[in-house]
Amino acid sequence: MLSLEALGNWEMAVLASIKGASGTADERDAQITRSGMYAEYPAIFGAYLELVRLCADEAIALEALKRAVFLAWWSFSVPSVDSGIAELPESNVRETMQLLESAIVSGRTDDELRSMLAWYHSRFGYVFDHFGPVRELEAFVRAVRDGLVADARPAATARSSADRGQLGIYWNAR
Repeated sequence: MLSLEALGNWEMAVLASIKGASGTADERDAQITRSGMYAEYPAIFGAYLELVRLCADEAIALEALKRAVFLAWWSFSVPSVDSGIAELPESNVRETMQLLESAIVSGRTDDELRSMLAWYHSRFGYVFDHFGPVRELEAFVRAVRDGLVADARPAATARSSADRGQLGIYWNAR
């Protein structure tokens, strides 16, 4: 089982590689396809799911869940040539939504996840409805939507963006 740090580093290496592609979107897509980089994210995503399922440390499992949820959402939110995510296995995306539902129902969450989910859902909630549904999501994010949580946009915390892969990059840019 890979560590969160190793997975974050893996993500950063993939992103560095896809940033090297140049030209039009179609040309960049062809370059990334030929390089094999699109094949990396299904493996990264699967490794995050493995941490969620098997890690005894609840903090690590929660962070892995945050990253998996982000990647599932991000894969539908931006073009593949920008994210490096051409396609994630549907069964893994569905499992991610099931694990998210389970975490919400059992209270294995935190305010950062609540804020992140409120943000993602308000911008593009398709992934939660189509691959879930995550039935408890609306109630879970209501406190953010109603202004009961101080900051509706999560801070990236003290961890660097490299420590959190694309999730960290995204939130550090907000």
